[in-house]
Amino acid sequence: MKKKLTILILAGIAIAAGYAGFTKYEQHRIVESITPHIKNVSLRLTNDLYVWTKETKITYKELFEKLESDIAEIDKQIVDVQTIATATNMKITDSAVAYLRVSQELLRSLLFRDRKSLDLKSATTRVDRTREDRQRNVPIDRINDSFQDTEKAINDLLNAQKEYDKANLDSLNAINNLIEAHAKLDGRIPSDAVADPAILESLARVLKALTE
Repeated sequence: MKKKLTILILAGIAIAAGYAGFTKYEQHRIVESITPHIKNVSLRLTNDLYVWTKETKITYKELFEKLESDIAEIDKQIVDVQTIATATNMKITDSAVAYLRVSQELLRSLLFRDRKSLDLKSATTRVDRTREDRQRNVPIDRINDSFQDTEKAINDLLNAQKEYDKANLDSLNAINNLIEAHAKLDGRIPSDAVADPAILESLARVLKALTE
């Protein structure tokens, strides 16, 4: 009886160990499957944030096209990870998808912010131009129009500044969300596949300074 009990216990231990080993193997296989997608997005994100943390000669047109292209590409990476997801691996795949989504949202918010920055520069230029026009010899019948042009330009500038400030705040919230999503992946995904936390913190400091 004791011998049979011992055999049953050993068999149970063997089955449990086998199941644990299989589960660990499955988890390792899932991580290997989703890591390339995370690294793809992380590299795109890092390259885009380089423009923010370093001085470059990239034009607004080039920047907009690059961000739009990367935002569209992240959609494909998200779908690829979702395709791998199952009921048994959702804990890791959900965290991965969350990381990809907030990375995309950060790029989208930065794209919007940069467009508002360009709008602000244009509005500032219009105010300067209308003021220069008023300093010239304006015909009497144009004086009223000149004041109205200046007033409209100033109102447009104030609105552009307000939208720019909001875009900076939205971008700051987006980077903080990404830092949080990054932390949830820490230890689950190889460190070289996710964005460098130092770069994220650097951008957060820049955006925080712009919102203060």
